[in-house]
Amino acid sequence: MKRTLFVSLLVMMLLLSAGCAPAATSTTAPQPAATAAPAATAAPAPTTAAPAAGTCAKMHTLVFSPGALSNPSQAYGWKELQKYGPQYCFNVSVADGGGDVQVQAKAISDAVSQKPDVILVNPNDAKAIVPSLTAAKAAGVVDGLFMVANAPGSDASINFFVTVDDITGGKTAAQAVEKAFPNGATGVEVGGQAGHIAAINRHQGFTQGLQGSNIQVLDYKNPQQWDAAQAQTIMEDFITKYGNKIQFVFCHWDGGATGVINALQAAGMTKVMIIAVDGNKAAFQNIQTWPGTYISIGQSVPKIVQLSLDQANKWLNKDPAATLPNFVPFDVINKDNISTFPVPEW
Repeated sequence: MKRTLFVSLLVMMLLLSAGCAPAATSTTAPQPAATAAPAATAAPAPTTAAPAAGTCAKMHTLVFSPGALSNPSQAYGWKELQKYGPQYCFNVSVADGGGDVQVQAKAISDAVSQKPDVILVNPNDAKAIVPSLTAAKAAGVVDGLFMVANAPGSDASINFFVTVDDITGGKTAAQAVEKAFPNGATGVEVGGQAGHIAAINRHQGFTQGLQGSNIQVLDYKNPQQWDAAQAQTIMEDFITKYGNKIQFVFCHWDGGATGVINALQAAGMTKVMIIAVDGNKAAFQNIQTWPGTYISIGQSVPKIVQLSLDQANKWLNKDPAATLPNFVPFDVINKDNISTFPVPEW
């Protein structure tokens, strides 16, 4: 009987021991889970450090075709595209237009043959580039214009443009002249690159803004490129023709205004009012050093770049928020408020 009792007790102890085994397993089992959990929690950390790497389902390709990469605004735009492109899920490359309509048309054609997702163009000639843009869009490439609007009647050739409103820029220049000369004045207009839509629109806005006023524009002429030396030559011709009748100059870009200043200084005409567009380094120097009044109607290249990349994504993703016209507001910069603006990089 004692033997039977001993066996019974032994069996009970084994059963109790077996019943405790799961408890030991459940204690150790969560350990791998506890190790894995921090990894899942930590995963978003790189997203905060590098948004593009964490949020891009795929990297798209974008080709930038500036009218001329030698143009400071286009060179700065290219620099900013390289800076912001990866953040907006784009690998970017450049196809320089070389300051020539035919060169740019070929550059765009060659770029499209590589089947990029987006092409962003600052055209040398708004009308002449339409066939190239139309062909790119027909090939399935999202077409955007950079720092310019499209030529009238060419909406079907592009998906979007991002720029300042150059017509408004011209009108803003007209308002500045009218305010400075309430009793009337005579002056000249040095345009931007012949055929460039920005030059066309700035001239249109300036002309419209002066309608009905007592301000008279004596002459208007465009250089063949955005070239300060050509602007200087035009201004020298104006001085020869009109002399002291020139009380103001509206120059379509601040870089060109440096050429205007050279011509005026050589003629001893340092009290002439100058209004220009861009708000770049040249503008800041001219505002601070020109003895007369100098006003720059500034555009923010970084804002234009970021909005361009945002719109490119929206068009690729067929987002209802994608729009054809996109405008970035101007800043009006003069001696009184120049200290409130950051010094531009271009």
